[in-house]
Amino acid sequence: MTRSWPCDHCDAAMHVTVSQTVERDRLAWSVSSACASCGNAEEQCGRDDMPPQLRELLIDQVGLVILQADAETSQRSRTRMLAVFRAGGATIHESVSRYRALTNSGIEGTPAEMKLLADRLTRAGALLRGPEAS
Repeated sequence: MTRSWPCDHCDAAMHVTVSQTVERDRLAWSVSSACASCGNAEEQCGRDDMPPQLRELLIDQVGLVILQADAETSQRSRTRMLAVFRAGGATIHESVSRYRALTNSGIEGTPAEMKLLADRLTRAGALLRGPEAS
């Protein structure tokens, strides 16, 4: 998605493009910016968490999606699903809260974030619902 913000060199509108994808079981993101007025251009990329300002731009572009799992069918793989959350850096309490959210109203994130989580949870035996569950 292309957005604008002031150029660091001339203060004209700089066009900014943000993207996020899943590569080799990790999030990958990039941002490109270019100023038509002075020619200033910048590229930035990274893995895992995006800087908050860039994530907000991405959300403006693609929105958020919800990933859900059926509570009844998830019960037998609960321990493995909790391990997925723990491997992602969540505490035990946070993992239990995320599992409960997943099996109730769902977990919300960017399409790439939910695809990565869905891939990991599916490998752990979860049966998921939502746009990234396929």
